[in-house]
Amino acid sequence: MPALVDSLLASQEAAHVQPEVVEPAAAEAPATEISTQGAVPEVAPNGAVVEPGETASEQAFGDKPTKQSGQTDGGMFDPRDYRVAVETAGTPDKWDDRYYRGHTAAAQFEQPYDLGYDMTFALKPGESASQALADFLAGPTLADWKTIAVVTEMEEVRFSMGNDKFDKLFGSRNGSVDAQIPKSQRLQISVSMYTIPFAAQMEALAAQADQVPEQAEEAPAPQVAAQVEDKPLEGGVTAQPAPQLIADELGMQREQEFA
Repeated sequence: MPALVDSLLASQEAAHVQPEVVEPAAAEAPATEISTQGAVPEVAPNGAVVEPGETASEQAFGDKPTKQSGQTDGGMFDPRDYRVAVETAGTPDKWDDRYYRGHTAAAQFEQPYDLGYDMTFALKPGESASQALADFLAGPTLADWKTIAVVTEMEEVRFSMGNDKFDKLFGSRNGSVDAQIPKSQRLQISVSMYTIPFAAQMEALAAQADQVPEQAEEAPAPQVAAQVEDKPLEGGVTAQPAPQLIADELGMQREQEFA
């Protein structure tokens, strides 16, 4: 009997025991703070987002097609990557082996394989240089990274210069304006320009154009020759009368002789 009582008392005491409350551990502060004021990514001329810290080649080929994306309808690409992309996408008809030399969907340009110079694109007569450059960037355009670096720098020149001036200097739809542009000055995109300070040269041409007045100065009125000059000229040479006056005088003399 006592054992039973002890057992009942022990069970009652256990029922009144309060469980130990374990306080949750405080969350550790993150090692670095997350800021909402991060670097704003830049936008490349072809519309692609350029993440901070990317190299020039990464910026140039940031939108190149891949086996996964299959995006081949716009942008600038390395020819080899473009071939892989179109074949993977099941559209091999978009590829031509001539494209290894360079190609653009911008119809304003002569193609490298037509000109005979790899990675060289020349603007056709009567075309807007600014619009042609925009279409070149929109693509699809196939070129090596040096040529793409050239066109990217050229786009910066166009942006700072403005479309009107850019067309006036390098290619215009206006026939009379376009006819005055020297052939050597017409817009050209070429890998050979990669080591040439062409941007400075284009800006120098624009500066020279700004110095020429928009309207031609009035031509001076034609000088009327004096009929008879009585005063001696410098050096002691006496001016001769005008030929018409001599003829009139001779006529008068003949009339007097036969009168």
